Amino acid sequence: MPKGNPMNIMTRSVWRPVRFALLVCGMVGVSGMALAQSPPTGTTPGTTQATIPEKPRLAIRAIAATPAVTAQAKVDGTDNALMQIEQGADVQLLSAIEASRRFEIVARTDLPSIIKEQDLTQSGNVNILDPQAARAFQLAGARYVATLTISNYQEVVEKTELLNQFGTSKAERRTINIQAVLKIFDSTTGSLFRSTQVTLAESAVNEILPGVEQKGVKTNIVLGAVAKKLATEVANSIADSLAPARVIGYTLGQITFNRSAESGVSAGQIYEVFVPGSAMIDPDTGEQLGAEEVHVGWARVTDAGARFSTAQAIEDRGIDRGAMLRLRAQGLPAGIDPNAKATGSSASTPGAASTPASTNAPASTNAPAANASATNPPATAAPAATPPTASAPIRMAIFVKQRPASVAPEKVSVFEDLVSADSTGPGVQIIRREDVVNAVNRLAPAGPNAGTDLLGSEAVDRILSNQTSAVQLAAQMKADVILTASITALQRSKRRLDDPSTGTHTDVDQWTLVTTYGLIDGVTGASLAAGTVQSDYAKRDTPELKVEVDAIDELLRDAANRIGAAVRATVQDTRMRVASTPAADVTVKFNAVLADLSIPDVRTNESGEYVVGANNYNLQPMNVLVKIDGVAMGAAPSAFPLRPGLHRARFERPGLEPMEMMVNAREGLEISVPMQFTPEGRANWQRDAMFFNELKNGAVMRDAELIKVRAVADFLRQSNIRLDTTNVQNLNLGGQSIWWQLLK
Repeated sequence: MPKGNPMNIMTRSVWRPVRFALLVCGMVGVSGMALAQSPPTGTTPGTTQATIPEKPRLAIRAIAATPAVTAQAKVDGTDNALMQIEQGADVQLLSAIEASRRFEIVARTDLPSIIKEQDLTQSGNVNILDPQAARAFQLAGARYVATLTISNYQEVVEKTELLNQFGTSKAERRTINIQAVLKIFDSTTGSLFRSTQVTLAESAVNEILPGVEQKGVKTNIVLGAVAKKLATEVANSIADSLAPARVIGYTLGQITFNRSAESGVSAGQIYEVFVPGSAMIDPDTGEQLGAEEVHVGWARVTDAGARFSTAQAIEDRGIDRGAMLRLRAQGLPAGIDPNAKATGSSASTPGAASTPASTNAPASTNAPAANASATNPPATAAPAATPPTASAPIRMAIFVKQRPASVAPEKVSVFEDLVSADSTGPGVQIIRREDVVNAVNRLAPAGPNAGTDLLGSEAVDRILSNQTSAVQLAAQMKADVILTASITALQRSKRRLDDPSTGTHTDVDQWTLVTTYGLIDGVTGASLAAGTVQSDYAKRDTPELKVEVDAIDELLRDAANRIGAAVRATVQDTRMRVASTPAADVTVKFNAVLADLSIPDVRTNESGEYVVGANNYNLQPMNVLVKIDGVAMGAAPSAFPLRPGLHRARFERPGLEPMEMMVNAREGLEISVPMQFTPEGRANWQRDAMFFNELKNGAVMRDAELIKVRAVADFLRQSNIRLDTTNVQNLNLGGQSIWWQLLK
């Protein structure tokens, strides 16, 4: 016990780091971890090799019907047919999955045979030194488990007699209807990954002519057809769930993707195209839920081949190699032109391989703080094992997250100040949004930094928060790495001791704060290092002494000190992976059009009359403000330099409804942005331009209609809207256009 009053002691525990390794491609085994620590044979440290992504392992359980379905089939006398379908589909399903070459299949239904071979090796009758002898206790695990349960089975037999020129023949039609449920489980968590309904019906007909004797039942062929179709549909569902179709080539609007006719692809099918977006993490459990899927286009299948298929892009918002395709059975949604054809091409390098980053980097720390418990020393750092290529200081943008509501929002800025101060050091330069982006009046509620009472600057800062991501904002701040610090959890416990026998009376109040941090690549958003810090603070009151202290500040100070030490140690470690070099900007062009609005051409004929022409002109609003990730870039129509990848684009203009979309930027991408009038603008348009709907091609316009045409021209000129005449080489070819006269 320390000297002094033994009844009034405040304690602070040391950091308790939690080490972890990120899962790459869903699965990383022990061998994969060993490879991260030592280079492969024949390579030298500091070099990397392009590796083929590990296939997901899949275990398929035997197909079985529910007990009720089996019992009913037995009553109906069709239990043998049901058994044939189960066993036939079971074998063909394994074959279909293996033929897709997208999974590593592990034995489950054939497991007894594997076990018997291993037992034979252990019996002493097999040379155990033979390198190809079976080894016990080394079966491969499976990340995913698929089960198929037949929930409904019906067999209908229809018989009739047909009278023809040879006499009376007998005909039989046998129909089998099956409903089944496919379930895919994540064996690591035991959670249901995907559930799909499978419904099919198959029929076979047999006719026995008069005088013909027949042995056997020809309609039994329907059993094999049902088994094959069931296996094929289930295999396709598994592949679409765990390994969706992907774009392997994109040239001049033609998409080539890795699916074949055998996997169910057919000409005319509509596919929606996605690209993976930001990682999704459950805020309560911290579990990684995969990545969101961002829509970037539509496509129609033009050819289903034996090894791959092709499709025509209908809409292109950034289609590129690696994008995912999902079948949309109901066809195109409303508002998409089915006759449209995109003409884009992929800018990705064919065959480019990516190497997943090793991200196991718990933090290290300096010496424990005062009053720290010596029984729980801090762990040393274990940063990612990839050598650096430069020693220049790393520029870090810092962002702080707040999870528990029990921590006041104003403490977020306090924590950011503390982490920034403790993380800054040799090789580390901290860039704060508060210093670089936000208005100065956000720094203090009073004094010279307070500014005026106007809230415009705060509104702009909030809009930026709403419309940009941390990675994009860090890019605008010219940061190499993003440091995220999260106030994750706060717990409080109270204990009281009343012991009359010793005269001891104490009240202990203890707080536990859990904070996490991560170093994120400012270009790719991938994690470079991460760690967890637990800080404890306790105070004890006695009848003689009462202590009042802001425990939150003490906890934040302790956590920031340890996070800062860990960040500095990680950066200085020679094994830390260097942040990626930003890719060169690409040029993306935006054009705005008024959706579903156009006006007919009006020209003069040889008699000087104004006649309705055959052309219809789309309307193109000018000076549309373009915001990329919350930052105003300029006015459309125009082209803008963007960093390759996903961006949030917003388009604004007085009189028009704002429009937002996600854009996957690549070189040469041109996007036509459909915009709409505000209700007031649409009402004005309908008032002045509704008469266009009644005009017919070749009709001579009357004076009253010409007055309305001039009114529409005035409306377009005042609204700064021009005609899109890209489909007309000469506006006055075939007679002078009235629009040229009114809008020139």
